[in-house]
Amino acid sequence: MDVVDGALSRVSLFADLAADVLRGIEGRCTWQRFASGEQVFDKESDTLDVYFVIEGAVRILNTAGDDREVALADVLAGNYFGELAAIDGMKRSARVVATRDDTVLASLDGPSFLALMRDHPEIALRVLERLTRIVRNLDSRVSQLTTQSEQQRIWGELLRLAEPDPAKVESWHIPDLPNHKEIAAWAGTSREQVAQAIGELARDGIVRRKTMGLTICDLPRLQLMARTQGAA
Repeated sequence: MDVVDGALSRVSLFADLAADVLRGIEGRCTWQRFASGEQVFDKESDTLDVYFVIEGAVRILNTAGDDREVALADVLAGNYFGELAAIDGMKRSARVVATRDDTVLASLDGPSFLALMRDHPEIALRVLERLTRIVRNLDSRVSQLTTQSEQQRIWGELLRLAEPDPAKVESWHIPDLPNHKEIAAWAGTSREQVAQAIGELARDGIVRRKTMGLTICDLPRLQLMARTQGAA
């Protein structure tokens, strides 16, 4: 697809760059459009491009010991990914797929990205800050996967998705519940375990299914269960 003029100004990494500099970067980028579920690159691939999300979103995935996919992060419009391979020249450490239709990505080859960091120290500093956040987030993710049971991780994911219900005072709900596969990816478990865990919560009256979502009938109890195995 053709260059989207001015699109890189929406990317936080390039905040405060002069318009002519941005146009030069845009001219060196490759522009692609992806459908939801379409793979951007696979784990162990040897591409070095850095990708900037102009529209839509992508998900970074890795595999657990039993070959189940675990979601590591969602990258939304205005952000970027793929810088690790550009910096160290090694193969990709994760798989990336688009999660929304009409996801538009601009990609810049690795050597050009490194040159950009050398020419603009403020960009290099932002990349360093992002890498620090990645390390911290992965430390937290590893701790969660190794210290919590599968059920606790599922309950925690439901709590992460829950939000106040504007129609009911002091009531919480998940208005648009993701499918079991997506919840399983974030919880590091299987779709079957997710279905079983939600079913048990429903039978115990802790949640109630509704058309496209879930009502949290007993938020304090669900919070306690997510913190303490066997608290139910």
